[in-house]
This record gives sequence, C-alpha cells and structure tokens, in this order.
Amino acid sequence: MMKTLSQIMFSVVALSAISPAAAQTTAKPATSEVQPAKHFTTADTAIGDLLADPTAKAVVDKHIPGLSDSPSIGMASGMTMRAIQPMAGDMITVAMLDAIDADLAKLPAK
Repeated sequence: MMKTLSQIMFSVVALSAISPAAAQTTAKPATSEVQPAKHFTTADTAIGDLLADPTAKAVVDKHIPGLSDSPSIGMASGMTMRAIQPMAGDMITVAMLDAIDADLAKLPAK
C-alpha cells in the first residue's frame, strides 16, 4: 500500500518523538556575531526554513510535488529533509534530496 505524504509526515513526527536523534537539527549559535551567509541544504536547513523562503520552496516543490502543501508538514518543520528521509521510504529518496541540494546550491547564500 502506498503511503500519502500526510501519512509519512505523521509517521516521521511520531518516530521523532521516540527517537530524539532523528529530530536533531543544527542549532544556531547564541552569539551576537554576524554569521557568514550559507546556502540552504537538505542536511542542515530545517524544513520550515526551506519552505519559508519562496525560492527554496520552489526548488522543494519541483522535486517533491505536494510536500509543501501537506497538512502535516508543519509537524516536521524543525527537522531536516535528510532526517526524515529514512522514514519516508520511496516518497523522499536520497536521489531527490541530492537533486534538491544541487538546485539549492545555485541559489544565492542567505
């Protein structure tokens, strides 16, 4: 049986509650220093941050249509796409994430 994106997102959030390591994201430093601009990536950028940026959201939507419109995507907004990929099966593959990273690298650093 093929899972819908909503079912996958619910599973991801439920599993992350059991496995805190799966929900880890890179914490922002608590210093007042200006941080150098960085490119978005599927490994280091939270899903919520990707979807909040219109250009990055377009990249995600290009490779995983419907993800940004999933009613349950907000539950995983603090997680990275690489963190949820192992739980998403064939709905979000490593190849998809690699393609997203390649397109994100073409965007100006933020």
